[in-house]
Amino acid sequence: MHGDGRVFTYGELLHEVKLWQLQLEEMKLDAAAVVGLRADYSLAATAALLALFSRGYVVALIPRDRDAAPYLQDACASGLLEIPIDGVSKWLPVSQYVRHELLDQLRAHGDAGVIIFTSGSTGRPKAALHGVERFLAKYQKPGRRLKTLAFLLLDHIAGLDTLFYTLFSGGELVVTQGRDPASICKLIESAQVEVLPASPSFLRLLCLAGTAGDYNLASLKIITYGSESMDETTLARLNQQFPNVQITQKYGTTETGSPRSESRGRDSLWLKLKHEGVESRVVDEVLWIRSEGTILGYLNAASPVDAEGWYCTGDLVDVDGEWIKFRGRASDVINVGGEKVSPAEVEQVILSVACVREAVVAGERHALYESDVAQGKQDDCQRGHRTEAAGFVEPCIEGAHRSRAHRGQARHQQQCKQRGNPTLELIHWVHLLIQNPQNDLAGRARKFHALQPLHIAHSVRELHTWLSANA
Repeated sequence: MHGDGRVFTYGELLHEVKLWQLQLEEMKLDAAAVVGLRADYSLAATAALLALFSRGYVVALIPRDRDAAPYLQDACASGLLEIPIDGVSKWLPVSQYVRHELLDQLRAHGDAGVIIFTSGSTGRPKAALHGVERFLAKYQKPGRRLKTLAFLLLDHIAGLDTLFYTLFSGGELVVTQGRDPASICKLIESAQVEVLPASPSFLRLLCLAGTAGDYNLASLKIITYGSESMDETTLARLNQQFPNVQITQKYGTTETGSPRSESRGRDSLWLKLKHEGVESRVVDEVLWIRSEGTILGYLNAASPVDAEGWYCTGDLVDVDGEWIKFRGRASDVINVGGEKVSPAEVEQVILSVACVREAVVAGERHALYESDVAQGKQDDCQRGHRTEAAGFVEPCIEGAHRSRAHRGQARHQQQCKQRGNPTLELIHWVHLLIQNPQNDLAGRARKFHALQPLHIAHSVRELHTWLSANA
């Protein structure tokens, strides 16, 4: 492990695990305790996690940027173990905690557990309970020994996948404290990183920032992406900027873990799930999964797994034989005059226009239609160029643009924060993002939308044609 300015060996990791096992004995925790763990990647955090598992405890991974109290309550935790990267760990006990039937069932089988919280984008975060034995089963078959950058957060399923895949394969984990493009590129160069797992949002920012050309990234062999939908434009830019790097899509959910998958090609958004013990089916264009690694249930909500063990992911997909392609979330679909519109599909078309740097699409209530489609764009400030708004999308009452825009911006700033957008302050509510600020399309945009109010939502092909012709 590379971290804290040092390189740690597996021997040092094992020694640290033994120290944590002794410390846990001294803490005299109840054998049935749930331990909240709030930490980022470090030798101490990794050792503490492994020590807790070895002692049969259930570990609840607490997000570092949230108030811990409601998470500890929902996890039925007896306390919070905080392990800062550059500080001394501390144990904060909880005065009262309750037992849960699922936890009792897990302990009856003599298994440790891990609780991973959902993002909470559709309500209160769900406390998803996994049995450690089932959760780690996929890693028993070692992979390639590679030097992997720990970019995705430790309290997310993708971050755990990075950690355990690397450890079980005997690879090297490179820890970072900064997650901006310059910091990541600098670390790839200095540590000779071979694998970069990241979100499409970060990879989009990496392509637009132009910092990759300032560093020697020749060591990079693999870029994996997941956790949200990737658009074709960003994928094409990645292929152009990293022609000698294998680019692979990963898939996983908090509820089912991260099954092994295979991309159809480095420039393709199609993939197939290929891990043994994982079944999939598509019902009404939505992906369902049945897996040996599926959660035991939620601690603070009804189980999302049906009686036959199937879990509805909520992901809209296209199907081509054994291959699937993600189109967005079923819960994000916007109803416009009875037509169902996927925001992710509209975003992808907008992003394919050269002058657009970022797009956020979501529904707004409308007097004529059940919902309308509004779009937010991000300007290219990383390159020192600022653009101007060219008009609004929604056909609303004259003079109401300003108030509606501000309400929309506030709401979608929260959505962008939940999606992990690293440049939240750059989001603006506009119809088009034009690199030439003198090119005013506001009048033409409003005229187009007044004549064809549903085209922006209904026909992404017509939208692309109009944007290309007027940009």
